Amino acid sequence: MSDEANSAVLIKTFSHRLHGFSRIVFKKFVQISETCTELCRSIRGKELLWNILLLAVAASTLLITKQVRAQTGIEMQSTAVYQFGEQITFVAQIQSPVQIQQANIVIFDEAQAVTHVQAVEFINGRSEYRFDVRQNLVRPFATIRWYYELTLSDGSVLQSDSYSMRYDDNRFTWQKLESGSLRVMWVQGDAAFGQTALNAAQSGLQNISNLVSVDLAQPVDIFIYPTQNDLAALGVETWAAGHANPALGAVLVVVEPGASQSLSMEQRIPHELMHVMLYRQIGAGYSQLPAWLNEGIATLAEINPNADYDRVLLDASNRNALIPVVDLCASFPADSAQAFLAYAEARSFTTYLRDTYGAPALLTLARTYTEGVDCENGAQRALGTPLSQLELTWRENSLGQNMWGVAFRNMLPYLVLLGLVIFIPLILGLNATRQKVDKHGPEKYTDKR
Repeated sequence: MSDEANSAVLIKTFSHRLHGFSRIVFKKFVQISETCTELCRSIRGKELLWNILLLAVAASTLLITKQVRAQTGIEMQSTAVYQFGEQITFVAQIQSPVQIQQANIVIFDEAQAVTHVQAVEFINGRSEYRFDVRQNLVRPFATIRWYYELTLSDGSVLQSDSYSMRYDDNRFTWQKLESGSLRVMWVQGDAAFGQTALNAAQSGLQNISNLVSVDLAQPVDIFIYPTQNDLAALGVETWAAGHANPALGAVLVVVEPGASQSLSMEQRIPHELMHVMLYRQIGAGYSQLPAWLNEGIATLAEINPNADYDRVLLDASNRNALIPVVDLCASFPADSAQAFLAYAEARSFTTYLRDTYGAPALLTLARTYTEGVDCENGAQRALGTPLSQLELTWRENSLGQNMWGVAFRNMLPYLVLLGLVIFIPLILGLNATRQKVDKHGPEKYTDKR
């Protein structure tokens, strides 16, 4: 028998004896505790009894824990390489030979809290498994964790250590610049380009601090893509110039190097950073936020907001073509022009709420929505006024709309229809009466004196 086999037998024998010893120790402590129960009833019996029981459990747990570690330990090395958007290849190599009856790889996607369990095969202690991310969606920049479960020929189950990797977009060679918890990555442009982006992020955080607390306990990664198509390949809307994965601390923006790069950075980077900071303030309930509030607060962080916001908003107001705020609760329109109008409305409406109720009220409103309150009543609970009423006062005060006039214009088609329903039968009836009189002529009266 080889040295490895002798060692395996010795370890297995020792673990069984250790397990038996731990059971004997536990039984002895139980017997002692039962004996002490009678002795300790008179004075401080309960306190002494609990101390003895705690000592028994602690000793037994310590021994059992050592036994479990001895049984589940396995020497293995594992790595993962991936082709972004295609597949992740997990490779494992067992250092010491074992007889494996069955093996599984357990893959956990932290971003989506999804676990995948797949059978794998070890040949000469090596396993290679290809995970198709086209069929099993993995979010960009998500952390992937995995480990192996091995069932041996004797029926015992071993578990490997846990491994992890971040599923970064490796289609590009990224340049990198760091300052504290902020990390800027870009593809095209020189070092000055990266510094300009970092400056925009730092200035954006100052704006954000006027609305919510800035939390940089965890890093924030800012990825700057050179073209719209590069960002859209990640599943982002084709018209979007930015996107944030708040839970992952990842900000994605499109900025092309050139004369307008600074302006674009000062709009897009602070906007997406606000999504991350807002998430860190309110937690998992972030997904419950109305779209108009989430995006509206983000636009308030922009250093140089898009000048077309006001133009588009005024034009839509004059044409009575504004999107009702309640229609912007679930999501924004897919059409690019309507989506831009939605952003303009969200910015103006959120600005009105901030100026009327104060900046802290926006965070209060956001936290109220995290409780699952519907869009109309969330405003009522947090601000004391229903959303529909807030929209009316916003239109009057910020856009100068005469709401009675707007209401009349909105009702005009229905009023015309009502008039037709009422007056057409009346006219027809009068006309029929007139025709009847004309047909029979005037009545003749005889004077019978």
